[in-house]
Amino acid sequence: MFVAPAARGLGAGKAILAALEEHLRTQGIRLVRLETGVRNDEALVLYERCGYYRIGPFADYREDPLSIFMEKRL
Repeated sequence: MFVAPAARGLGAGKAILAALEEHLRTQGIRLVRLETGVRNDEALVLYERCGYYRIGPFADYREDPLSIFMEKRL
């Protein structure tokens, strides 16, 4: 997910994330995992504020010094 700099701070990212989570809930999905870059400070703050926490690599991902892996139970 990427929010244009001009739209940051207006709640767009939080709204997008909430809509995605609601869609997942309607599909019966109760665990969300994501990968983001270490330099995505705004995204990391958003994810942590929304209840995501850091985990190790998942699926086919491998340890990567430029990646951060997170998950949240819905």
